[in-house]
Amino acid sequence: MDSSPGFLSRFKNSFRVPDLWRSESMQQIRLIIQFDAARDTVDELGNLGYVQFIDLNPDMNATQRHFVIDVKRFDEMERRIRFFEEQIAKANINTNQSLLQINTEFDKPTKVAFDELEANFENKERELVQMTANQETIDRKYNELIELRHVLDKDSLFLQETEDITEEFQRDPFAEDERSPLFDGAQRVRIANLGYITGVILRDKLQSFERVLWRATRGNLYMKQSEIEEPIKDPHTGENANKNVFMIFFQGERIQAKIKKICESFGANIYNCPRPAQERNDMRQQVSLRLQDLETVLHRSREHNLKTLSDISANLEYWKTLVIKEKSIYHTLNLFNYDLGRKCLIAEGWCPSHALEQIQFALRTATERSRTQVPTILSVISTKETPPTYFKTNKYTEAFQGIVDAYGIANYQEVNPGVLTIVTFPFLFGVMFGDLGHGFILLLFSLFLVWKEDALGRTKLNEIIKICFDGRYIIVLMSLFAMYAGLIYNETFAIGMNLFGSNWYYEGDSEQATWNETGLPYLIGVDPAWKNAENDLIFYNSLKMKLSIILGVTQMVVGILISSLNAIHFKLPYNFFFEFLPQLIFMLALFGYLSILIILKWSIKWRINVGEYPKTPDLLGDNPPPSLLNLMIEMFLSPTSVPQEYHFFYGQEIIQPILLVIAFICVPLMLVPKPMLLKRDHERKQALNAHQRLMDDGPSGEVASEAHQDGHHGGHGGHGHGEFDYGEVFVHQSIHTIEFVLGAISNTASYLRLWALSLAHSELSIVFWEMVMLKGLAATDLGGGQFFGIFIAFSVWAALTFGVLLIMESLSAFLHALRLHWVEFQNKFYKGEGYKFIPFSYKLILEQARENQ
Repeated sequence: MDSSPGFLSRFKNSFRVPDLWRSESMQQIRLIIQFDAARDTVDELGNLGYVQFIDLNPDMNATQRHFVIDVKRFDEMERRIRFFEEQIAKANINTNQSLLQINTEFDKPTKVAFDELEANFENKERELVQMTANQETIDRKYNELIELRHVLDKDSLFLQETEDITEEFQRDPFAEDERSPLFDGAQRVRIANLGYITGVILRDKLQSFERVLWRATRGNLYMKQSEIEEPIKDPHTGENANKNVFMIFFQGERIQAKIKKICESFGANIYNCPRPAQERNDMRQQVSLRLQDLETVLHRSREHNLKTLSDISANLEYWKTLVIKEKSIYHTLNLFNYDLGRKCLIAEGWCPSHALEQIQFALRTATERSRTQVPTILSVISTKETPPTYFKTNKYTEAFQGIVDAYGIANYQEVNPGVLTIVTFPFLFGVMFGDLGHGFILLLFSLFLVWKEDALGRTKLNEIIKICFDGRYIIVLMSLFAMYAGLIYNETFAIGMNLFGSNWYYEGDSEQATWNETGLPYLIGVDPAWKNAENDLIFYNSLKMKLSIILGVTQMVVGILISSLNAIHFKLPYNFFFEFLPQLIFMLALFGYLSILIILKWSIKWRINVGEYPKTPDLLGDNPPPSLLNLMIEMFLSPTSVPQEYHFFYGQEIIQPILLVIAFICVPLMLVPKPMLLKRDHERKQALNAHQRLMDDGPSGEVASEAHQDGHHGGHGGHGHGEFDYGEVFVHQSIHTIEFVLGAISNTASYLRLWALSLAHSELSIVFWEMVMLKGLAATDLGGGQFFGIFIAFSVWAALTFGVLLIMESLSAFLHALRLHWVEFQNKFYKGEGYKFIPFSYKLILEQARENQ
């Protein structure tokens, strides 16, 4: 038998589809935990990840909390882990592990085990610090010997030149050359007795060094310098750098002191070099022997350091995960209230209703782990606080929900627009980005991200690539809908495709196409004959403009219909009868009627020329197709009469005034009744409370009244609690009414961006194809330069297509689709004033740590 509780319930929950339509039902719970079982209890709840704890000590700062010492302890352990990571990075050791093993089941160490781990960290840190200090000392000595070897080699040349100068001066004491300022007359014969300083300086500082020396000594020195061919490591900084060996001859102790101070200020390393050649040779041999010994010591020291760091790196991610989890436990325990009398901790938090059994099972497991006698007590609290909003998403729906959450977190139990966004967002993108070829390239990119999602998920990506990776499933659907729209528009890189055969043909030299009466319309999408017609822009312009209006009105009507679901769910009859119904009728009476006229205009076979068709009751006489914009203007200017050129159907002059009257009636219905009814209800509740106080039943009456107020009027403009201000309610309702009426017009016009961006995308594709590719092909020679010309033309066309159409246009279409959802669609029903459910979950904590790493 399964000892865990609710086996059948958990079995059903394993097949439970996450409910995205409304947020999960939440309950506030209270836990009374024995002090000895507190850590294990929080640990089990962190593994479960279903409880969002409430801070019961909001007035206490971090230093006043009960477990502040434990938090500081793990802060220190994290500091040591960062020190280990720095040393491992300096040694260029690859860990071959993911950033954090989120899905790995770690052991559950006890407090004693953490004490041992802390002591281990301290010993490892002390050992690494000592190793680093020893390594730096050995490196410094080794680098100093390397520099000294170069100094001895270069100084031998310098001193040899000095001897040659001495012999020259002895032959001609009064010869003039560049060394004259330092010695004159008989003093030149004593050049071999001058003092000298030799050392090594960075090559970048050499010119400034010489200039300062010359000014400080007023030219009373002689300096020789030579470049060291290979970069050498500086003994103090440990960085490779290009350096020069210098040797300065001078006369007098005061000048010697000045030169040493200047060398020190420029960071030059000074070395002692004997003047006799035999002593220099002996020193060179000693330096070579010491270098050999130090190389052996360095090799062994580095091997020991690498072995120590490799042992640490093998366990580093495991240690890091344990410390992060343990620190989060004590951070959470600081949110609890400590009861000194009962020596227990009291915690409160939110959890999904379906997770209560799993939480109870986790509490029992924690009690068994801690071996305490008193189990943790769980109780459900009845509260009037607004619960957090929790939607259980997966890797497919998470990105779409993120689009909605970026606008605002849904109110508790409010209809979630993320469900419809899964389809409508990529669809509207496809309408604006419609091209079969461009959509196919975008699909290949998105499928690559999906294919490599495991590898890319473990890699630290730059910001732009990470945004694309997080939205990879959005891009898949966007590309599919772009291909679908391209099929409807019959556009592939701006080229039409004749897949099913066109029934338009040209007779002789006629410039006007003739329709084959015996044929059928093109099977899918726009007939390819329009791509070669002179009036194709006019046709596509009209088609896409009308489609954008129909799609916009449809989506806004759906948004209004969803508002009725919220009103019914929250039991808000005033919102249903005096917001939803008037808004729906107003939208359908004006813009729904416009959409019907668009479809009707498409359905009628209009006369282009007078007398082309016989006059029958099914046709509208000899008039050309009317302008819908002028028809709507005329509808408002003269509602009782319809000019002949704007006739669509019989009875039009009767229906249009009725629709206008209905639309105008809806405006006061949205404005007046709701504030008045709210005022009436408030007065009734006041009278009821006064009566109950007279009957000595005030407290229960207040509770009943508040419950009635919350259940019946909560959400009517946010005036269900506290003092009722009729003026404020009326102003709020007036703003809401004006916003809807004006928004119905502006939002419908805003959907014309579907037409504008789609047309711009298509025309840019045509321009790039005709002006770059076709003209480039036409300009190629018939000789040997033809391939080169085709290559240049294709390269320029491909670069423009990728940079402008695939990147800039896709980003533009994405942002416009985002705007249509946030402003035009969601403002019809979506409040977005809730707060997100953020449970205490190790998975979330470790994912956040991985992103910050």
